[in-house]
Order: sequence, then structure tokens, then C-alpha cells
Amino acid sequence: MSTAEAPAPQSHQSARRAGTAGMLGTMIEAYDFAIYTYLVVFTAPLFFPADNPATGVLAALLALGAGFLARPVGGLFFGRLGDRRGRRFTLIATVVTMGTATFVIGLLPTYATIGVLAPVLLVLLRLVQGFSAGGELMGSATFVTEHGTRRNYGFLASITPLGNALGAALAPAVVGVVTLVIADDVMGAWGWRIPLLLSLPLTVLVLVLRTRLDDSPEFKRNAAREETSSKTPVRDIVRQHPLALGRVVVLAASVLFIGYFASAYLPIYLQTAGGLAPGEAARFASVGMLSAMPCMLLTGKLVDRWGRQRVQIVLLVLAAVVVFPMMSAVGAEGGAGALGVIGFIAFVCIGGAVAVPAFASFTASFPTRVRYTGAALGYGLGGALGAGFGPYLSALSAEVTGSRFAPAVLLLVVAAVGVAIAATMRDTATAAEPAPTPAVADPDVTPA
Repeated sequence: MSTAEAPAPQSHQSARRAGTAGMLGTMIEAYDFAIYTYLVVFTAPLFFPADNPATGVLAALLALGAGFLARPVGGLFFGRLGDRRGRRFTLIATVVTMGTATFVIGLLPTYATIGVLAPVLLVLLRLVQGFSAGGELMGSATFVTEHGTRRNYGFLASITPLGNALGAALAPAVVGVVTLVIADDVMGAWGWRIPLLLSLPLTVLVLVLRTRLDDSPEFKRNAAREETSSKTPVRDIVRQHPLALGRVVVLAASVLFIGYFASAYLPIYLQTAGGLAPGEAARFASVGMLSAMPCMLLTGKLVDRWGRQRVQIVLLVLAAVVVFPMMSAVGAEGGAGALGVIGFIAFVCIGGAVAVPAFASFTASFPTRVRYTGAALGYGLGGALGAGFGPYLSALSAEVTGSRFAPAVLLLVVAAVGVAIAATMRDTATAAEPAPTPAVADPDVTPA
């Protein structure tokens, strides 16, 4: 793509509308996908009955991971659709798919009613959720950043992970409020359905907002030039940008392992090591995610000032440094002690902030004609590895070794791999203003 194809700077109003719709849509997707995590203690005995409660929780976490296995497939499907039909059309499809699947989970009969069909249906619906999420996050990131310039690209790149953090905070907040109103035995019987059924009105709200948007100006301009629009974006990604795709996969796995360590594993750790009740742990996690949001916005500004690579490496190193003292403080002080609270919030802030430069790198790694496909496919594959199996492996490592620090050792290794990959991803371009590339892209010079 030549520099002549770069879009003109978009108006603040256009960027603001795109950012709002992208953030709220991602928030609902994150809420729908994360709400399952905070209901595991209630749903595990209902869908995965076992003599050992830990076995039931591990089985439920595998169901969580199943959703991530579908993300690469969703990335392929929705990425191709987004590069061919447009970002807006595809983002409407993803939010409808996710909202419907979550609502249906809230209506599912349990193992006691329909036997083994109950966990089978639950896993299938988690696969549908993952399929939708595989197209949503990178679709939203692509759509929003295509309204940016070099001066605000990092800030706009923070919008999608910010929406993700909002949804991740909303999920435990809703569970926490419901558990305050409803007794634990009622929650275990039918109260767990309420947070899932609330997905329907939230989905309708986002659907209305997204149907009122135009597609991104950069996509419309690029689509109008028939000779620059890819007819086979998946093949073009694999053939022309394999190194960029590989980097995105590994960095996504590293970043998402850390993010879901904070949002999915730590709530369980707060209950097992910190001794907090399920509702208390959910409220604790919600406060942590809310605290992360200013950090994410600040990180977006730092990306615009210092570049993606430098900020990414610093945050990955910080995650590795903070995780050990945080887990020690939470376990030693019953979770709610002063040092435990500070350590938990600090780690959750880092876990949210580390995604900002990564999201900027994901969308900037590919030219417009295949951007949605490349970013969604790479993110989906990385998510299946880092987020899909990260919480499960964390819990399993603690169970097998008997050490609560075993998950922290895993995180340390993952962060080191992320640093190695981030060091190779140069700040050569943004998605909105790409650097010149040859007519047939060379993987070695793909902006990353």
C-alpha cells in the first residue's frame, strides 16, 4: 500500500462516535464472555457434578477454555467478512451472536434435568461465544483505529481494551450485587441465571448504536479501489505476512495469559488462598478492573508519546515483577488486607494496561486490505493459547505442585516470551497511516 492511500485525518466527532460504539460493543462482549467465570462456583456443581469440588471447578475452567478454541475460527470467518463486507456490518453480526448465546446459557437446564446433555450444550454455547469474540475485539480495534492519526492512534487503540475492561468489571459487579440480594443457596438453585439473562437488554442497546454508524472512512476509500481490495484475505495473510501473523499470535498469547490471569484466575485465587466468599471476591475483582481503566487510558497516551514497543516491554516486565509479592500478600492477609488490596489492584492495572500497546501492534501489523483478517486471526490463535488455557493451567499447576506460586512461575515465563517478541515489533507505522510497502508485500518488511 502506498502512502497515497492513507486516509485524511478524521473529524473528532467521527472518531468519538466510532470509539463510543466500539467501546460499548466490546464491553457487552466482554461481559457476556466473562460472566461465566464469576458464576463457576455456582454452575460447576450443576453442570459438572463431581465428588471432588476442585475437579468440578477444573472441568468448568476447561469449558471456559473451549470458548477460546473457537476464537481463531471466528477470527477467520468474521475477519474475512469484515475485509470484504465492511467493519460495521460484521460488528453488528458479532454482538448479536454473542448476546444470543449468553441469553440461551441463562435458560439452559442443568445436569439433574437432562443429564450429560447439559454440559454438552454449555460447551457448545461457549464455543459460539468464542466464535463471536474472535471477530469482535479485533474488529472493534480495527474500526476505531481506522479513525485515527499518528497523534492519537495509541489513545484510540486503548478504547477497545478499555471496553473489554469495562465488561470485565461489569460482570463481577453484577454478580456481586446479585449475591448481596440473593442467598447463596438460591444463587446455586436459579439465581446464577440472572446475570446471564441481563445480556439481552444490553445487546439490544449496542445493536441500536452500531446500526446508526457508517463504516470507517479508510475501509470505504480502500473498498472503492477495486484493485487494492483483497478477494482472498486469509490466503494473502498466510503467504505475504507470515512473520507478522506469527508475532501477533505469540504476543497475543502472552498478553492474554496475563490479562486472564488477572480477570479469571485471581478471583478463584482470592477464594481459595484469600478465603473470600464468592460474592466478595467478585466485588473485589470489579473494583480492581475499574481501577485499571485510568491506567489503560494513560497507557494509550504513553504509546503516542514513547511508541508501542517501549511501553509494551516495560509493562510485561512490571507484570513479572509484581505477581510474586501480590500473590504472597493476598494469601497471607486473607485477601482483603491492605497489602493484598494494593498488590491485587496494581497487578490488575498492569494486566489491563499491557493490552493497550499490544492492540495497537495487532492492527498496525497489517495493511488495510487484510487488516481485520490478520489481526483477528492472530489474536484468536493467541487467545486460544494464552487466555483459553491460561486460567486452567494456572489452577492445575497449583493443584499438582501444591504451591500457590506455581501460577506465578508460569506467568514469569510467558512475560519473558512476550518481551522477546515485542522487541522485534518495530514502531514503523500505525494502522491509520501505514508506512510504504511494496506492491507485493514482503513478510520481512511488514509494519509490525
